[in-house]
Amino acid sequence: VFAGGEGQRGISGLSVAGQMGDDGQAEEVPPSKVLHVRNLPEECTDMDVRSLCGQYGTVERVLHLSRQHQGFVEFSSVGEAAAMLEAFAARPMRLGTRVLMAQYSNKQEITLPAPGEGGAGRAPREKSVSTRPPPPGSDGTVLLVTISNVVYEVTVDMLSQVFEMVAPINKVAVFVKMGKTQALVKFQTPEDALKALQRLQGENIYTACNTLHLQYSNLSDITIKFNNDKSRDFTDAALPTGPARPPPAAAGGKGKGGG
Repeated sequence: VFAGGEGQRGISGLSVAGQMGDDGQAEEVPPSKVLHVRNLPEECTDMDVRSLCGQYGTVERVLHLSRQHQGFVEFSSVGEAAAMLEAFAARPMRLGTRVLMAQYSNKQEITLPAPGEGGAGRAPREKSVSTRPPPPGSDGTVLLVTISNVVYEVTVDMLSQVFEMVAPINKVAVFVKMGKTQALVKFQTPEDALKALQRLQGENIYTACNTLHLQYSNLSDITIKFNNDKSRDFTDAALPTGPARPPPAAAGGKGKGGG
């Protein structure tokens, strides 16, 4: 696989210079856990890229250069990046109406903006929150998530896709409190919750909107009564989608004088 087309500058001055030899030909790039994905459609979002690449492994970071119709995806291992390239080689991958192209990047990791720098499609980090321990009485497995700058409706499916890129989750509940869109997310272990808090704090689900602000909840569990687009217990698929409704009345009912 060859690197090419990486000769533009990304957000916050990130250099993505390509590998070109003296003869002007592309040089072979060694395997990397970072892939360069090109020909992304104009309407593509960060979440679209994450969802597509998440089929092949754990996506650690995404750098989406929307104006250039390209992006960089960092997996947790070279093997996962290789699995995606093998899939692309076996069958053309489409996103919207475009056929995507992918190759190893000449970078071994994606360097994101430093705290406070922000950047396109990114909110400033709030790393101070991630250092706070869970409150007394909490086992550290439940996070309280506040979503600001909401442009797209927040649903269980949206949040589960985001958080399960970091670690498995057991339960999710989405609600609005004092005008703020919030959610409770229950993880399997405290380590998983901490990992999600550290990796997703201040991230945008979509480009420049639906920003995540995470903190520990004082709860150790979430009570889920229904599995629908606002709440879900992934450990109990038998839960109803909503309150039981009374059966419809028999057609025609009882006429006057009937017995």
